[in-house]
Formats: sequence, C-alpha cells, structure tokens
Amino acid sequence: LHAGGKFDQNSYKVSGGLHGVGVSVVNALSAWLKLKIRRNGEIFEMSFTHGNADAPLKVTGSYVQDKQPGTYEGRSGSEITFFPSAETFTMVEFDYNTLEHRLRELAFLNSGVRIVLTDARHADLVRHELHYDGGLEEFVKYLDRVKKPLIEAPIAIRAERDGITVEVAMWWNDSYHENVLAFTNNIPQRDGGTHLAGFRAALTRQITG
Repeated sequence: LHAGGKFDQNSYKVSGGLHGVGVSVVNALSAWLKLKIRRNGEIFEMSFTHGNADAPLKVTGSYVQDKQPGTYEGRSGSEITFFPSAETFTMVEFDYNTLEHRLRELAFLNSGVRIVLTDARHADLVRHELHYDGGLEEFVKYLDRVKKPLIEAPIAIRAERDGITVEVAMWWNDSYHENVLAFTNNIPQRDGGTHLAGFRAALTRQITG
C-alpha cells in the first residue's frame, strides 16, 4: 500500500489514481503477478503468487539510458504482467472491445502518448497501436466521424488558472442528439459534475448574449 504519488501535490495534475493501492489490489486478486522495473540504468524484477512474494526484489540486468524517439529502449518505466485469480473471479477473460475503448480514450486524452494493445489469445495475433497528436480536437473528430459537421473545424480551448488546466473541444453536427463526455484527470464522469454544469452555464451565456 501507499505506493502512489499523491503525497506530492503536483504529481496528479493530469492522471487519476487509487491512493497507491492499485497494484497492491491487483496483486491480491491475481494468480500471479510479475514486476519489471527499469530505473537509473538497472533492471529490477520481482514475482508474486496469489499475493505473496516469491523472492525479494533483485537486480537482473542493466540498460543504456538513451531516450530514442519512437522506441521504448533506453527508457525508464515499469512493466506489470498479471493473471486474475480464478479462485476469486468466475470470469477471468478480458473483453478486447472494452479494453480498446478505454485505451483509445486515454490516447486521445493524453496527446502524443503511444498505447499498444495486443491480443495473443488466438492463432492470429491482434495488435492495435493507439496514438493521437491532436488531443481533444482529434477526439471530437473521431466521435463525429460518421456525422455531417455544421462548422468547418472543432472549437478547441485550453486554459489554466490557479494551477488547474481545463481543455474543451466542441463540434456541432446535423444530429439531434448531443454527445457530451467529461473527464477529470483522465477519469470519466458519466453523470457529469459541477465542472460540466459550469461549462454549460458559461456556454449558454456566451451564445444567448
């Protein structure tokens, strides 16, 4: 527990978290879990079985710290591999479409981030790379890809006040139904919130004059 970064006020400006319990909970609910950490030129590894450590964390290798564009080699980071426990869950098979939908959201919300989703469960390997440099503006275009836009390009706004960054992208189309998505630190608010209510009120004031 307490493995997160929320103790530093500036750590979670763009990402959400679970107060440092995320990997701890996953480990407790997994048949096995493996950690591979690349940091300061060294590679560390540790494995767990049903939540219990198989052995202490140990150094298993080294790497040259050289951040080359378009590659993961030479970069620091953590690789976590796990398999959910059939003793805890009645269903341990992941739904590809659910994962793809959520990872695509994250790729749009974090402009420039590259996420690779691989499904090796079948004879034909499925690999999907999600990478969008356009951020929310490109997200809106994706959502409206089969609709007829009423304006030439999306309206994109980005501003910061009191250390809080707000991003908005809007695009009107010929549909009679609105599609509004709200996120805070990458976490979706399916039921909206005060931030969405405030935005609606401000937008209405500007349009009605």
